[in-house]
Amino acid sequence: MNAAQFILAFLISTAVTALCSPAARRVALRWGLVDEPNPRRINRVPMPTGGGLAIFVGFAAASLVGDLPHLGVTLSAAFFILVLGVVDDRYQLSAGVKFAGQFVVVLIYVLLGPRIEFISNPFGGMFYLGWLAIPLTMLWVLTLVNIMNFIDGIDGLTTGISFIAAAALATLALLLGRFDAALMAVITAGSALGFLPHNFNPAKLYLGDGGAMLLGFLLAAISTEGALKGAATISIAVPILILAVPVTDLLCAVVRRVQNGVPVYQADRSHFHHRLLDLGLSQRQIAGLAYLITVLSATAAVLTAQLTRAPWLVALLLGLLFWYGSMRVGMIQPFGSHKGENKDV
Repeated sequence: MNAAQFILAFLISTAVTALCSPAARRVALRWGLVDEPNPRRINRVPMPTGGGLAIFVGFAAASLVGDLPHLGVTLSAAFFILVLGVVDDRYQLSAGVKFAGQFVVVLIYVLLGPRIEFISNPFGGMFYLGWLAIPLTMLWVLTLVNIMNFIDGIDGLTTGISFIAAAALATLALLLGRFDAALMAVITAGSALGFLPHNFNPAKLYLGDGGAMLLGFLLAAISTEGALKGAATISIAVPILILAVPVTDLLCAVVRRVQNGVPVYQADRSHFHHRLLDLGLSQRQIAGLAYLITVLSATAAVLTAQLTRAPWLVALLLGLLFWYGSMRVGMIQPFGSHKGENKDV
């Protein structure tokens, strides 16, 4: 695999996604894939949500450039994740039904495709997972699918974060000599970048659940394909650092809802973007801030993966910094404060 293949794959994924986005918008409107305004939504007018269709076509077209392993099962799983999200966008599936669909698709993907067979031991050596490889890989993929869906709340947020994360994973994969994973990451980055002009504020087309879940799945597939299996890495802590913004948002949502005594799956308006909107920032400013944080955390993740001593200490320190910032902007209450002080609005 040479540099020309990487460049060609990136250009194809970017161009095809960009060119297909207007068609995806028309299809979304024809199929009734529209995000209607409600008290939790930022949009004030109905918005088409077919962005995942363009991203999938761009990814699939560019994937033909290289001989990617597990291509058939990866494309099939990505397609069905997209379909599940599109159906949810159209018919508003219950949380249980949507998760059941995700579970079935991811189970088949893990049984037929790649798995995380071992993880790095922070004290040296490796942990071989054995039979635990299947449930742990499933947990990892399902987590990323839903993390990227949860953070998708303002124009361009998930798309831009996905582009930066995929670029960081491509860099890490190249440093580790995992060229298959690097190519997949490059294609994912190109697909996200091609869609971003249509999704950045003021957006003409939303990702929808289909697109956000698809990007989460592709990022998970990159890591299970091999970018993070080298002894020099710190296992899943690397992509967790790269995706620090959506990971922190998810953890805060869980803690916040426990603090307020409501089910963890109950939606609210105290996510990262909601709090910053309440503080007076515009959608573009919030997206730009999230991009900057992601670039910094991704850079730290790639550098941390090269450390031979105490990489987990770096991850812990960054995690504490993000947790402190979350309390400062009101995403969660400080522990010990009275329940209900941070009521969702």
